[in-house]
Amino acid sequence: MRTALLLIFSLFVLTTTAQSASEVAAFDKDYKFELYRPYPAEYRDTKFTPAPKGYKPFYMSHLSRHGSRWHSGTKSYTYPLNILLTADKAGELTELGKRYLADLKIIVADAENRDGELSQVGFEQHRSVAERMVENYPTIFRKNCYIDCRSTIVPRCILSMASAVRQISKMVPTSRIRMESSDDNTYLKAYAGLNSVKQDARGLSDSLHFAYMPDLEPFLNRIFTKPQDIDHKQFAHYSFLMGGILGSTPIAEVKDLDYLFTEEERAAMWRASNIRRYALTGPSKPFGKVIISGVYPLVENIITTADRAIANGDEQATLRFAHDVTVIPLAALLGIKCANTVTDDWANVGYKWRINEVTPMGANIQMVFYRSKKCDDILIKVLHNEREQLLDSAVATPVESVYYRWEDIKSYLLAQIK
Repeated sequence: MRTALLLIFSLFVLTTTAQSASEVAAFDKDYKFELYRPYPAEYRDTKFTPAPKGYKPFYMSHLSRHGSRWHSGTKSYTYPLNILLTADKAGELTELGKRYLADLKIIVADAENRDGELSQVGFEQHRSVAERMVENYPTIFRKNCYIDCRSTIVPRCILSMASAVRQISKMVPTSRIRMESSDDNTYLKAYAGLNSVKQDARGLSDSLHFAYMPDLEPFLNRIFTKPQDIDHKQFAHYSFLMGGILGSTPIAEVKDLDYLFTEEERAAMWRASNIRRYALTGPSKPFGKVIISGVYPLVENIITTADRAIANGDEQATLRFAHDVTVIPLAALLGIKCANTVTDDWANVGYKWRINEVTPMGANIQMVFYRSKKCDDILIKVLHNEREQLLDSAVATPVESVYYRWEDIKSYLLAQIK
């Protein structure tokens, strides 16, 4: 299967036109951060559509990615560092290469013993999102409200949950909050679908990633005084990641690494990396259905907890803290339009699906439930990163504006996971 897919993509890869830097920047001025994009400040100023007459929010079902963090694993740091150290010892670094090495030493020292840990930037992201949830939905986060919070056992998720809970407790001192971090919450992992196709998906995604990279010779010539016996594409990849992580783990001595790539090179590096992320974790035509199946247990949990809250009113919010590989497939399944593109037109993925938009650090999906004393229909609106969503028409038809019948959404979801 992997070989066949690689043959198919190779027929098209050489005939495509790349997105320019101006086109990429038009979608997101901070695209250089890619998967590590800090939660965007502009998401904090969302204006909400009034609910249908007589309806008030009473329950929230929520999923979030952990906040900003250091890179997971040391290879992201040590791979480019070791190459630069070797070249420096041989006297084969340009002045720019020496600058990169000096900056990288500072970055690596800052990351020491912080493998994948939540940064203060990430802690603040979840604090501020929680603050706005309380402000925006006072009938949910009310006196004596009960909130059930769950996270994976990964420390950055636990601390993201703790940050949100701390803020809610501060604003609603009488709130009753249950927190749990357990391997028993298997529905938060969403790895089953991804793992079942991981070998084929990784093979294709890596091949696409390298195929769509720009000509690296100018980049390498700016760093080294003579050709190096190294994997040029891996070196460029990890160098791109180094610049991307600085938004999540800012360092006073190293403002950025923008000097490594030209704007067009950086846009091409983003494009190649975005295609890789999409093929590996997104709703792509070859693997998307299987990957999305990984969140079926989460969907069952969402339905069960929502129906319980509707029936007895004992729970006002269910907050879940997990990872990008949980947010990405759920956003696709819910029909969030920036997240549900299904294609194998790799060259044009970036026009419709962008990893930094689908799941920046601290990404969240809020499903807000409304009820009326005069009508039995429960309504729901879906927010992605605090922005109201008009869902894909295949999911359901809104009753009014961005408000949908819960029964319609539930029926759609049950049909998908059966």
